[in-house]
Amino acid sequence: MHSTDSIPIVTPDDGIVTGEHIPAYHNRWEMSAVYPDGTVAHRGFWNDEIFFDTDSSGREILHRKQVVEYPDQVSVQEEEVYRDNLQHKQLIIGQRNEEPHTRIFYENKKIFGKKLFRVEGLMHMDQIPVSFSYELPCPVFDWHLWGILIAGFPLKVGYSVRFLAHESYSYLPGDFRWFTLRVNDVETIDGGKWGQVICYVVEVKAEVNWKIWIATDKSIAPVQQIRIDQPDGAQFWWKPAKK
Repeated sequence: MHSTDSIPIVTPDDGIVTGEHIPAYHNRWEMSAVYPDGTVAHRGFWNDEIFFDTDSSGREILHRKQVVEYPDQVSVQEEEVYRDNLQHKQLIIGQRNEEPHTRIFYENKKIFGKKLFRVEGLMHMDQIPVSFSYELPCPVFDWHLWGILIAGFPLKVGYSVRFLAHESYSYLPGDFRWFTLRVNDVETIDGGKWGQVICYVVEVKAEVNWKIWIATDKSIAPVQQIRIDQPDGAQFWWKPAKK
């Protein structure tokens, strides 16, 4: 796998990305949508928990549990990721009290399980979990880790890299995609319970454009705020909950 872009490429095997500095924590964001006409809609709350243990080989595992409280449903998303390089081991997504629609396993260069596949132009179709299996030339990341993955890079202003990732759950169709991140600035924002937080402002060119605020303080939750720019001009925000 390669890219013709001049920006350096990073893989899980490079020893560059790591979660060793990511602490255990609980965090909560309020989700909102800002539409082109200025209308703001509350979309619910996103709860994030990170904790650690070790597998049978003694390798440390980063566990991430996300409980997403939408107005009409509750989604539960659980990930197991190797802490040393942030490569996935397992991912489960589903509605509370229902059979998960996504259950993916990762074994070095293999990715297999079941997930929802999106069809371009049919964003509201009834989607059926489909079993799949990929054998890749080399290991890749999974974009479902989002800001936690970005926090694993050695961020500094001006830093820019590209990486290939599996799309376990995406805003647009596509199983694998090149991602480009660039650290453009440092900004102090209101981090809710974390107080005033100095953050790297990271722009990520993904399936859509993301902006992620990553705390420079390694003792607190790394992902402080997120903005996703939709193709129709809407902006989806994750901001620290006030309550």
